[in-house]
Amino acid sequence: MKLAAIDIGSNSIKLVVVDAAASDSFAVLAREKDAVRLGHDTLRAERLSPDAITRAAECIGRYCSIAEARGAEHLIAIATASVREAHNANEFIREIKKRTGVRVEVLSGIEEARLIGVAAAQGCASPGTTLVNIDIGGGSTEISVMREGVPLALHSVKLGAVGLTENLITTDPIKPKELRALREYIRAALERPTRELTNLTWAEATGTSGTILALGEALQKEHARKPQGAQPAGTEIALSRLERLNQQLAELTTEERRTVPGISAQRAEIIIAGGQILEGTMRSLGIHMLRTCDFALREGVIIDRLREWEAEERPPVPDVADPRLRGAHAVGRRFGYEEAHAQKVAQLAETIFDSLANGYKLTRHQRTLLAAAALLHDIGYHIAHESHHKHTLYLIKHSELTGFSEAERLVVANIARYHRGTPPRERHPDYAALMPTDRATVNRLSAILRLADALDRSHDGRVMDITCERVDETVRIVLHSAQPCEQELWAIEQKRDLFEQAFDCKLTVRKG
Repeated sequence: MKLAAIDIGSNSIKLVVVDAAASDSFAVLAREKDAVRLGHDTLRAERLSPDAITRAAECIGRYCSIAEARGAEHLIAIATASVREAHNANEFIREIKKRTGVRVEVLSGIEEARLIGVAAAQGCASPGTTLVNIDIGGGSTEISVMREGVPLALHSVKLGAVGLTENLITTDPIKPKELRALREYIRAALERPTRELTNLTWAEATGTSGTILALGEALQKEHARKPQGAQPAGTEIALSRLERLNQQLAELTTEERRTVPGISAQRAEIIIAGGQILEGTMRSLGIHMLRTCDFALREGVIIDRLREWEAEERPPVPDVADPRLRGAHAVGRRFGYEEAHAQKVAQLAETIFDSLANGYKLTRHQRTLLAAAALLHDIGYHIAHESHHKHTLYLIKHSELTGFSEAERLVVANIARYHRGTPPRERHPDYAALMPTDRATVNRLSAILRLADALDRSHDGRVMDITCERVDETVRIVLHSAQPCEQELWAIEQKRDLFEQAFDCKLTVRKG
């Protein structure tokens, strides 16, 4: 299968066309890059000018012709910070569709970080290692921590080489006072991701996209380690050498920077900001050395789409009519979930839900949220056994759950997160972020999910079915099984408190 991806960035628009046998095996047929400079003036004005839209449309139209000539059967176009931050983003999308026939998807910063991380993990990470990747674009910087292709942490920070150049650099060469202000601005912007990444460790560090590749090439050529035209990907960037290079660049005018080997004429305009962002990020995260990587967002889009198609091509899940739940199964399969256990827990959860629905005014929509959470409650095992429920929350938050809005996805993620461990608490940020009505939904549905998970404690489906009924202030559950259920009955005792609190009842459970 041949497919193409167009990355509409703040500084440049890029194309890749590949011939793919699988998500982990494809040959690059064509790569194109044009410095359309969509973010120049846009990031400050927060509006895309007619001229910028025209430049983008012309470039995308040309890329469509290249993709078609290469035999691409599918074309995916995504846009990042310059379009994401523009007040007239919808106008841009309409105009590109009208002029080229291409539908553009605008990525959130977190989704951008995820896709870049997917690319770096597949293209540059050693097998089985944890990787941190830094990607500096024109309008934002993305930080991704990945383990075996799965995100452990994702951050998108409004630090872009184009944006900072436009907003913070007014002198040429940059004056020391202005340089100090630029560094302080970067340090302050990185405080939150630095704090949140404190407890994570990684074995490898990589850097992607044009700014970092250019800095790597400049360092490489400075020491003449490779011929002038060598591919910069895989170049090591030591923080100490980067600091010296940044200081040298800061003493040069834009025209003088254009003569530095490895720095293109257009890159010279934004390399001061870009270099300082990389230096500040490496210092904040304690990275002393990273390798450049030529896989980035467009490759991540390709890999991610191929994985989605591979999941869809697997045999369909029986008796799943709701496309939203089919989507949940697809996400589960992507993260290697235990399908039989997931389906059994979902079945048991739905049985408990149905028996309580009338008495507690539960809705069909809540039933779907519960079923999705039940199917995905253990996907956090893909990252680690310890605290897997927290990893589950993170993976669901950052996955594409077909048919669910972003708000609904966060509800599903919280329900799944609380299938074990500490009950919902307002000090938990992802729970506190919910609307009060959604928090109430999470309280009740996670209580049901805890019971359903306990009822398949053995993970072998020995509880074939249950009978559940509410009589006065008591909810009675009877287990139907031909095998001993000591583990299940023990697990119920450990998890009953949240259920009794959420439904203001007494719970009794016995084997029939």
